[in-house]
Amino acid sequence: MDGYSAGPNQSLDHPLGVGGTGLMEWFFPTRTFRKVHSQESLGTAGLQNVPNRLFGEEDGATGIDDDFAARGFDNGGAWIIGRNMFGPIRGVWPNDDWKGWWGENPPFHCDVFVLTHHARAPLTMKGGTTFHFITDGIEAAWQRAKAAANGMDVRLGGGVATVRAYLKVGMVDELHLAQSPVLLGSGESLFAGIDLLSLGYRCIERVPSPKTTHLVLARRDQ
Repeated sequence: MDGYSAGPNQSLDHPLGVGGTGLMEWFFPTRTFRKVHSQESLGTAGLQNVPNRLFGEEDGATGIDDDFAARGFDNGGAWIIGRNMFGPIRGVWPNDDWKGWWGENPPFHCDVFVLTHHARAPLTMKGGTTFHFITDGIEAAWQRAKAAANGMDVRLGGGVATVRAYLKVGMVDELHLAQSPVLLGSGESLFAGIDLLSLGYRCIERVPSPKTTHLVLARRDQ
């Protein structure tokens, strides 16, 4: 509610920063969450703060939250994410041991392009996910992701700095926000210093649910 999309002090114990797990409480009970995070996901670093009972069940909640969660995966041909969304390691990669927050079978099942300043060989995981580490900027990542998507959508997964970078240059066609009833106090602010109006964005959809309010922003030319 106070404009932060991640809490402070990201670490292995706090993948979304301190308090950041609360931002995703709307997502965890959904059928889509249970579909993309199977029993294999139980105990993985990025999901350690999610209750165990939410893994491996056949069903899950349907309705508004699940509809928006499912839209986030529909027609996805490639993803772009930032270094922090891939993991908590900073600087030069000490080795190739860290393979992401999600265990051996990440939820993407396609090519994922990770923005970083430090080169690393591509990493192929179970389920069709391959991480590519891009060191020459957001435009290069977009071009490679677009080619890999082969006519399908390129999904911008985060984190905050990555979304901000693409917003500032008007490269985000549509942005789904889930405004959760959580106060973080500090962390990573999504829109600070960004004039969305001058960049051509408008709100085209607003749908409240019991756990959050879903907002969709789009560029006027979309």
